[in-house]
Amino acid sequence: MLKNSRIWSILTLALCLIPVSSGKASSLTHQAKTSFNARPQLFLTLVIDQFRSDTLPKFRERLLPAMNAKGEVGGFRYLMEKGAYFPYAQHDVLQAMTGPGHASILTGSLPYMNGIGSNDWYDDIKRDRTYCVEDPNFSTIGAEKEKPHMGTSPRNLIGTTIGDELKNAGFASKVITIALKDRAAILLGGHRADGAFWMDKSGKRWVSSTFYFPDQKLPAWVDSVNKSLTQEEGTAFTWSAGGQGSGLSLKDSMALQDSWNQRIGKEFPHRLKKASAEALSSPWGVTATLDLVKAALRSESLGQDSIPDVLGVSFSTHDYIAHAFGPNSREAEEIFLSEDRAISELLNTIQKTVPGGLSNVTIALTADHGGPQNPDWLASHRVPAGRIDEAALTQRLESSLTKKFGKPKDAASWIGYNADFAWFLDPNAVKKSGETTEIIEEVLRSELQKEPGALAVITATDVRDGKLPAGRHERQIRNTWIPGRAGDVMLIPKPNFMPTGDTVTHLTGHNYDTTVPLILAGKGIQSGTFASPVRVIDLAPTASWILGVTPPALSEGRILEEALR
Repeated sequence: MLKNSRIWSILTLALCLIPVSSGKASSLTHQAKTSFNARPQLFLTLVIDQFRSDTLPKFRERLLPAMNAKGEVGGFRYLMEKGAYFPYAQHDVLQAMTGPGHASILTGSLPYMNGIGSNDWYDDIKRDRTYCVEDPNFSTIGAEKEKPHMGTSPRNLIGTTIGDELKNAGFASKVITIALKDRAAILLGGHRADGAFWMDKSGKRWVSSTFYFPDQKLPAWVDSVNKSLTQEEGTAFTWSAGGQGSGLSLKDSMALQDSWNQRIGKEFPHRLKKASAEALSSPWGVTATLDLVKAALRSESLGQDSIPDVLGVSFSTHDYIAHAFGPNSREAEEIFLSEDRAISELLNTIQKTVPGGLSNVTIALTADHGGPQNPDWLASHRVPAGRIDEAALTQRLESSLTKKFGKPKDAASWIGYNADFAWFLDPNAVKKSGETTEIIEEVLRSELQKEPGALAVITATDVRDGKLPAGRHERQIRNTWIPGRAGDVMLIPKPNFMPTGDTVTHLTGHNYDTTVPLILAGKGIQSGTFASPVRVIDLAPTASWILGVTPPALSEGRILEEALR
């Protein structure tokens, strides 16, 4: 009896200890928060286009300090050290691109919900390419020349953004978004933005859409910035690498994009002219973006009262440089430092102009996607990698269909459109053939599987019937596939295999394309570096919590509780 009594005493003590221990751990992750409805005067979202997750730690020592002796704040290091830093956030999609990435950031939704699965797709009714922000009902204000697919609006975006929800809740919030790329600015802003602005491809002026300005007039402050661009147009300048660098950028990273590099050269120093297309791929593009952002802050009186405003900024130059030179290039390192200085200048401007300074601002920093290393460089260093000639592959696919079924009827070709390893069949060709779509898809699959760089081939029938590869790819396909906007057949390349053309191209669901940093800082946020598994779509519901509004309509991320005060 004594023995049994002793056993029961030990068991009772153990059981008593368990809830105490687990309760303590639980309290650490589920503490009451004071950040709900903290309502900052300004919610600032910064996006770096094609920003690999390893860039921040790789070049950290070259960044401005978090704060200098004068009390001025730095750029990236200030956000990393004073904010909640998640180094490995995920875009959990099949194809990580600019359009889908920007669409996800402030909607909190994945492509299968928000309708933006790629930058371009094929419209069966028009039998033509459709650009993700294309809308022929509107025209571009201030562009040099109207071109096909140039009219734009957020029409193709399904659901709402943070800015939309603030306005829907009755707040007289101002929502302004700015980027060199139209799709970046438009998809960050959503449907109720007061203005989305982007750079004309000539690099000479900022433009917008009649969707925002039906009177076909840009705001006076944009016109003023454009006049300054006109005054400096053609001014020669030289972009040189500063100092010794980190030593981590590789001289043999092998830049391609010959047509671009022939104009400015493949290595430093690069000689350019301001207010030109080439200058967008240099620190001038970063500075031009910053100049318009500061003009918007001042002229639109952003963050000047208790009603929260939204400012979205995407630095597109980083993407241009990565495509041309690759992430291991000295050019990529130097453009990163230019962005660091620009963000520092922006934050210090906000500190001076917004009442209460940065303590009344919530800041988010992330990326629309990551990017790969140069496959030619990888292959030269014994890493399995290579190129896939998409144009030649498309010709092979077309020939295989013609050989099997004869020349298409009532169509110029069997394949109506292809881009980024996705092929769309011409609906007239399929209809007139008398064959089922499934049979035609299988012919394409058989040919694509012969490609040495192919990892898997997915068809629209596979998706419809649920016959998908297990694991990560199945999840990414379901997150990304949009009926009517996804290709009839899609190739998933092996890691580090990509199309010919650019030095690097991002278009996969592999980690190098999908893993990006996510940082929250400022009002309502506690500092720390977190290893929590997070997705970029977690940003929108977290911002909604701080702003005290309902999360965007299709938001499916989680509130990043560990980041909140």
